[in-house]
Amino acid sequence: MASVNSRSFESLKEENVEAGLRKPPESTEGRVVIDGLDVLHFIDFKWDAVSTQELCGHFTVTAKTCQPFGVLHGGITAFLAETLASMGAQVNANWARVAGIDLNVNHLLPVALGDELIVKATPLRVGKRVQVWDVKFTTPVKSPTSSTASSPKEFATTAVARLTLLVGLPAPEKARDGNEKLIAIAKAKNVELPPDERSGIMPSKL
Repeated sequence: MASVNSRSFESLKEENVEAGLRKPPESTEGRVVIDGLDVLHFIDFKWDAVSTQELCGHFTVTAKTCQPFGVLHGGITAFLAETLASMGAQVNANWARVAGIDLNVNHLLPVALGDELIVKATPLRVGKRVQVWDVKFTTPVKSPTSSTASSPKEFATTAVARLTLLVGLPAPEKARDGNEKLIAIAKAKNVELPPDERSGIMPSKL
């Protein structure tokens, strides 16, 4: 097993992961670190689950993600669909590079400024060369009859998306930064992801 410099784990501490690592791109040994998570940090996206079976998280719609009309911008929906589905496909492809070839998004309901939005990506087909992922967007329904904390929440589906991806492409070395951080996020949620053996990062060590 390849050894890993302990310095590599400073950014993988749970408090840093949960804080979003909202820093300018890092420079490590003369190279810029690009982990693919910067826009997620910008919209304050919080992870709820990361595994081979689902990637799920939530965020609150703010002025940063709104149209001038005070509702969520559809581009954010498309971005989240492609991002979570692509990450899930990469995990299932043993960290090989993936490339989206078709994205379809249906917007069903507007999401207003201040509303919470939950995003969940699940695999529909996991093949050796092609994967298909479904992504569902929901928001809690505000009901005057369920004001207590113990009341079960109802959710409205605001959008659905489907992404088809090519998988198994050669992965560039620079992709390992994002792989390491996604493994750490999953570890913080008590999930062991497959290791990125190319980078020497083993989930049992995180």
